[in-house]
Amino acid sequence: MLERTMLKKTLLAALSALTLLPASALTQDAPTRTLFTNVMVWDGTSDSRTSADVLVEGNMIVGVGSGLSSSGATVVDGGGRTLMPGLIDMHTHIMFPRGLPDHENVWDAAASGAMAHENMSVYVNAGFTTLRDMCGSPSLSRAIAGGALSGPRMYSSGACISSYAAHADWAPQTAVLGQVSNHTRAGNSLVANSPAEYREAARFNFRQGAQFLKIFVGGGVASAYDPLESITIRPEELRAAVEVAEDFGSFVCIHVYHAEHIQMALDQGVRCIEHGFLMDEATMDRMVAEDIVLSAQAFMSYTAFQDPAGIPGFGPEQIAKGLQVNAGADQMFEWAAEKGVDMFAGSDMFTFDLLPSAILNVTQLERWFTPVQALRASTSAAGRWLGLTGPKNPYKAGPIGVIEEGAYADLILVDGDPTQSTEVLVDPDNVDMVMIDGRVHKDEIN
Repeated sequence: MLERTMLKKTLLAALSALTLLPASALTQDAPTRTLFTNVMVWDGTSDSRTSADVLVEGNMIVGVGSGLSSSGATVVDGGGRTLMPGLIDMHTHIMFPRGLPDHENVWDAAASGAMAHENMSVYVNAGFTTLRDMCGSPSLSRAIAGGALSGPRMYSSGACISSYAAHADWAPQTAVLGQVSNHTRAGNSLVANSPAEYREAARFNFRQGAQFLKIFVGGGVASAYDPLESITIRPEELRAAVEVAEDFGSFVCIHVYHAEHIQMALDQGVRCIEHGFLMDEATMDRMVAEDIVLSAQAFMSYTAFQDPAGIPGFGPEQIAKGLQVNAGADQMFEWAAEKGVDMFAGSDMFTFDLLPSAILNVTQLERWFTPVQALRASTSAAGRWLGLTGPKNPYKAGPIGVIEEGAYADLILVDGDPTQSTEVLVDPDNVDMVMIDGRVHKDEIN
């Protein structure tokens, strides 16, 4: 009886409190409206900028043109700046900014996640509004999509998958057979050694919230046990993972360098090539013919790997492999530009000291491409592939990486004209405003 009386009093108190709230608190607030005026708009696809106003309502772009109504809107006078889609980094490693060895031997998942969230501010300050995390727990992506954390949109591969002695085998040299590494406990990597295990790992990733898969086909630079020439997966194992991705309406991206490894992967239905710096011309031709996308890491391959000895955690083997990749990068990008391969850009930054250089992956592309082509690789071309991630895509209401009616409101205001030279983006002080999902995350104008 006493318990029922106390419950009744509690309910009455809650109802009384509701009656004291203003009417606006009892109904859903109207979406906020922001009108950008006096701006030169680069829409993510066009060859040049145009003068137009852009109206944002809630988290969507609802108008692009002249004479748009400012009724109920906050007006942002761009002062002639460039309004363009926010940048998209399609190959980040946000979950281990202190390097692979430290996150295996020193930091647990909680510390790694805290560092990752803190480092997102570096990307936002530079104008990146979306990150594609390669090798990491989808929980961070889900937290941002659900509003539990603020930051750039994130698409996650989930734990990257490889066999023993491959690029995602990050356990220490002293590990015994079957030992689970800290990276596996943290959700960064999984080891599989049969078609059944690859199928299981792939399904587990999608269960956890991954939007696509990342699989290792050949050796890598930063890891210890896998020469670049090594083939680290069997065709039937890769096919098992591809089938799972297809079942979820998504696709597999592969870490790979050599032509024969890429050809095998394409035979198994892979649609996305990460790196590929040691491919031959025939392989590039096949990628163009079959609409395969190239994920380009221009800064790391062409600039950073000119002197890989300066990268934290790199020993003699990593340095030698970095130089090998650097030797092939220039030719690969020449073919990519000449043949018009479908391409998006990803920085492949994996230590905290390199994060401020992520923007250089965009600007470095101007060695082979026009400024507008370089920008497309980090906006509309990237956004199109993010939209192909199927039912697990957390952002289905509209496209990302473009300025058009019905697109998500991910926008940056740039003091200068990046369509003439992307170098204007190198200084983050030239990025005066950053809007993600209709919310301002950086404002140097007001």
